[in-house]
Amino acid sequence: MKYNFNKEVKLYMIFDILGDIVRTGPQLWHIKRKRLEDVKNHILDLIIIIRILRQHLPSYLDYDKINDYIICHDLPESITGDITKFEGVSNEEKERVTTMAINYLSNKFNTVLNLKDILNGYEKRIDIEAKIVHMIDKVHSSIAFIKYQSEQNIDMNDPTIIPELRYHPFVDKKINEGKDIADIFYEFHLKSVNITDEECQKYFITREDADKIVNIIKSFATELYTQKLNGTLLNAKEDFPKPAMQYNRRMQ
Repeated sequence: MKYNFNKEVKLYMIFDILGDIVRTGPQLWHIKRKRLEDVKNHILDLIIIIRILRQHLPSYLDYDKINDYIICHDLPESITGDITKFEGVSNEEKERVTTMAINYLSNKFNTVLNLKDILNGYEKRIDIEAKIVHMIDKVHSSIAFIKYQSEQNIDMNDPTIIPELRYHPFVDKKINEGKDIADIFYEFHLKSVNITDEECQKYFITREDADKIVNIIKSFATELYTQKLNGTLLNAKEDFPKPAMQYNRRMQ
């Protein structure tokens, strides 16, 4: 039997573009690191986080749907790039070009993946699965900067950092309080980890389950932040079995 995978291959290559799109935030903060996270790295990190936390989350969640949201939620960025308002792009303009990208992807590849439902469902937080992915997405932004700060790759007073970012009122206030960029991102993005009473009704979940989901996601982020504070975050490889590392060029 012959298969025509023309669209499948083209969609795969559109996903592949995400591996060449470095996330904008670290670039704007001029993170001094040999390799910065790209959008594919970000997607994989979200998959790993949800897989690690799965045993603690409610069993009724649809993990096929969660994985579809994670894999596809940033696919429009293969067309639009990773847009940030700090470079002068309004929310309305970002929504306009993102909608164009979603429409293109949905119309062209909906027979391969149900991108119309996946992308629009995520954008509108249509169900609890989309809401969970959105919260983990926000947490991951803080995780990246917690790691970069732990590696001491950030100079918040670099004069080439754009003023709209460096002197943003929230950022400036926190820096004057003695906070570093990891503190700032942790505090800022954890505000997005919440489920309102109205959302409980929308998603048909109990307040108890909503609080449990929020607590699990916040606890994961807080443990990362705590390990950053006590200087143990980067210690994962310290007790690796040395004989197994002899061919690891990165460790040599």
